[in-house]
Amino acid sequence: MRGSLSSAPLLQMDAVVQWVDPVNREVGALVTGSLVRFYAPPGCPIVLRGEKVKLRLLQCGDRVRVTFDRTPDGLVARRIEAAGSSLVA
Repeated sequence: MRGSLSSAPLLQMDAVVQWVDPVNREVGALVTGSLVRFYAPPGCPIVLRGEKVKLRLLQCGDRVRVTFDRTPDGLVARRIEAAGSSLVA
């Protein structure tokens, strides 16, 4: 099942958003020069400048901190925090 919880500990990384697909709930982001794809399941908190928002409000160039876990289907975001185009502190 896509987005199922795993028993592995959550991971975290800082990235820059390259694209957002709100229909399929996916985010593509650059992490140290490599494109990484995250699935953001319904209920995954998306926080922009301290306010909870919808996934579609993320934009290319936004700097984000993604808390995620690895599943057999790929990387599943558990929380995405964005500070717009400024660096996440």
